[in-house]
Amino acid sequence: MKQQSDIVAHSVFGEGVVVATRWDGGEAQVKFRSGLCLWLPSRWLKSIAAHKTELDQISSKRLLEAFRMGVVPHQDIDSFTFGRAYEISALEQGLQKLKKGQGDVYLIEGSYGSGKTHLLEYTRHLSLKRGLVTAYCELSPQETPLHRPKRVYRELIYNLRYIKDNCEFHFRDLLKIVADIKMQDHCFLTPVLKILRDMDNADLMSEVFWQWIEGESTKKYATDSRAPFRVRGGQKIPALYDFSTAGDFYSYIFTGLSYLIHKAGLGGLVLVLDEVETVTRIWDYVFYSRGLSFLEGLILAALDSDELKQIDTRLVHNKVRPTPYIYKESHMMIIFAITPIHGLRGLDNIVKLVKNRYYLRRFSKPELEVIFDNLVDAYNCAYPSFTIEVSRQGNVFNAALKRGSGELREFIKFSVEAFDWLRLGMQRPQKE
Repeated sequence: MKQQSDIVAHSVFGEGVVVATRWDGGEAQVKFRSGLCLWLPSRWLKSIAAHKTELDQISSKRLLEAFRMGVVPHQDIDSFTFGRAYEISALEQGLQKLKKGQGDVYLIEGSYGSGKTHLLEYTRHLSLKRGLVTAYCELSPQETPLHRPKRVYRELIYNLRYIKDNCEFHFRDLLKIVADIKMQDHCFLTPVLKILRDMDNADLMSEVFWQWIEGESTKKYATDSRAPFRVRGGQKIPALYDFSTAGDFYSYIFTGLSYLIHKAGLGGLVLVLDEVETVTRIWDYVFYSRGLSFLEGLILAALDSDELKQIDTRLVHNKVRPTPYIYKESHMMIIFAITPIHGLRGLDNIVKLVKNRYYLRRFSKPELEVIFDNLVDAYNCAYPSFTIEVSRQGNVFNAALKRGSGELREFIKFSVEAFDWLRLGMQRPQKE
């Protein structure tokens, strides 16, 4: 393929694609995402196409194996993110604001295969590079539905990471760091931190304690007479409730964590939620409405809503120990992705709470050409003996373009599988 098209950004007109050049490259004709097509001096444009990286054969094969599944490996996310400079710039600004303690909410919308999960993964990678505490959860109706907030909490805590001094740290490391910060009035974190300050980490009991506050089941320690010891009474700490009405309690914990994170100089807490539209697959109306209530509470908590710093009866509250949704000042940023589903009033009303909404457009043909050329380079690196003529490259590209119908995931999968078919066909012995 190897076209002259390139993805560029302009300080006023935003993101676009170079469709032609003149005067030895001194000027470029750019088609912007707004629809404008202008001739501009090349020095006014900044190239934002993904940079080439020196890939070895092993990393190239790792990439291709992921491409066959329509995803990109986490460690290569920087090198294979295309055409989303507008959205990435906005998310970067949000991360910078959070570093200063100001939270916000960002919504990524798009059809299936448009690259929502990839953009979330890229943002997660970017957040970690910025030194922010970051947690990720892929929602699902079976494993992590929104109406079961303890499961969402457990998944987020399990995936919580942050990077400091070029080392990766986890939830347990975070709590040890913030244990000495004064927090006298949080019903859950205050007693947790007190126990951590006095805990002997070598004691077997400490592991049970960690599993408990991470949301894992410790039932066997409470009921099994053969256990080395038995846990009774919750150690004077409120239980991590498994009720569908406990959204207030978990939002209170997350905002409490964000407060401690900010006090520790780590900026704030970034929560990344994927597949949010799965809440609509809950057919029980009570659970559906409670899942929406938890989502709305998290969004308003990230926006530091004053009304949620007190017990607001408009949202669902735990009947055992009701709490506000927000502890003091929230320092939390939420980024979530959703496939638009219109006509569901409850979900639509919650989506309208978010001002930072970005719909992932379909890639243009010049952008897909850039992606295709990078796929060819990665494939040649993985299989050095494989060659494909320029004319045949064009045939594969056109077939992938037709098959993908604008969906990036299908375009990538089809292209790599076509290369596989051609390579394996070359390896077969030819009939005489």
